[in-house]
Amino acid sequence: MRRFFFIFLSFILLFSFILPSFAQATIPVEKSKEQVDSEETQLDWIDIEEAKNWLIEEEAPELFQHLEEINWDELEVDFIEEEVDWNSIPIEINEEISTSEIQPLFWGIVARLVLSGGKHVIKWGSKIFKKAPTSKVTNALAKFTTGTFKTGSHTFKLTKTDMKHMLTRHHPKYWDGTVKASQTFYNPNLSVNDVKKIALTIAKQNSSTLSKKGTNATFQVEGTVNGIKYVMGITKGHIKQLYPK
Repeated sequence: MRRFFFIFLSFILLFSFILPSFAQATIPVEKSKEQVDSEETQLDWIDIEEAKNWLIEEEAPELFQHLEEINWDELEVDFIEEEVDWNSIPIEINEEISTSEIQPLFWGIVARLVLSGGKHVIKWGSKIFKKAPTSKVTNALAKFTTGTFKTGSHTFKLTKTDMKHMLTRHHPKYWDGTVKASQTFYNPNLSVNDVKKIALTIAKQNSSTLSKKGTNATFQVEGTVNGIKYVMGITKGHIKQLYPK
């Protein structure tokens, strides 16, 4: 009986030493925000869907150390269903538009596609932009009103749908993540209204061409605003395309 008592007591003492260690190993320890932030990778940031889809270099310097240039010969282009095959549409050249004020473009001030962890992002100076959620462009266009340009007997329109197409393809803050081989981007500081004004300014610069072509034709024109040359595509009386050349 005494022997059994000593064995039982030894078992109790041994269990009292093991239990705290076991509990400490199995109960998860809550991490601080700083620990969580330090463990996040650049892929985590790219994959998180949020309205503020950009970071400056001071916020995440490690991201800028891992950016890679794109090999355009091996670029996997997203299939994008276009209403018009713009590559087959010639650009109507307006000799009256002066090109002497066009500013040279350098990598430092041009928004361009690069790779971060194998995924496409847009780099512009000390900022990088990832894919923006659809709600962002929807909210930005909530109060958008159709822009119109009249020349001769024709009226050309820039509707909310037209503008959405331009912003999600070419504006870093509203980019939907789609990739094309010859894709270019606006200055991210341009507002929606700025883009609208650029489109209508280029329409005015090409008023004679628009009047001649009318609202049943599909064509492209060029124009220059603030030293930047843009290509604008028009089909069925709608301004459907606008990108910096």
